[in-house]
Amino acid sequence: MAAYISVPRDFSKVKSKVAFNLTARQLVCFGAAAVVGVPLFFVLRDTAGNSGATLGMMAVMLPMFFLA
Repeated sequence: MAAYISVPRDFSKVKSKVAFNLTARQLVCFGAAAVVGVPLFFVLRDTAGNSGATLGMMAVMLPMFFLA
């Protein structure tokens, strides 16, 4: 039983890597998650403690990671 892999003939649809072996969309999404999540952690840390702040940061950052 042979396994076949389809190779795209149109290389314009292949996403090029920009930096750190990541595409531009991944860099933008990860950067946006960091810009929103890290300050939120420090704001929530005083009121919710470290565990609550970490959970809040993860809840805000995960959708952006999934978009990447």
